Amino acid sequence: MSKELHFKYVNSIFQKQTKDYIIKEYMKHYDNKLSKNRYEKLYKDMDSLINDTKNNAFFIALNTSNSIVASISISIYDNRIKPLQQKYKKRKIAEIGRCYVKEEYRRQGIASELLSLATLFAINKEYEKMYLHTHYFLPGGFNFWKKMGFCITLDEKDSLQTVHMEKSLQNISKHNHKLAKIIL
Repeated sequence: MSKELHFKYVNSIFQKQTKDYIIKEYMKHYDNKLSKNRYEKLYKDMDSLINDTKNNAFFIALNTSNSIVASISISIYDNRIKPLQQKYKKRKIAEIGRCYVKEEYRRQGIASELLSLATLFAINKEYEKMYLHTHYFLPGGFNFWKKMGFCITLDEKDSLQTVHMEKSLQNISKHNHKLAKIIL
């Protein structure tokens, strides 16, 4: 991993910069697959997610110029996806999202470090699993999540190539749980 980076928990100081970075990445990867209104809603919704520190966290990697080069979010899953509503009903599930790494910073362990921070947050908040959905067309996304121990729960085989994945937090050692309380 690059020694020139530092990792931050997103607070009000980095809120706008983080949202701008994430929307730019969304637009780069999804292009016209999402409407302008959808991008505007995603941008606006990030405020409430970032401000709900009881259930959610955003983490970023910054270079020496304090520019964001990577991001990840973890939030309480809202049970909005119809095919999964019975699966996660009445359970404390964390949703991983907004994981992007600028192309020139990929394959340096940055996403793994961000996922570690998100995982420690989830353990500290006593989530039982982490859920995410990704798309096969995203560069490196699906293979990265498989490598990180996420398992497929549903492949929608839809036009967006959506695949849903999860990872249990039950096997994470108590040492990591104590570390989470120190870090967060």
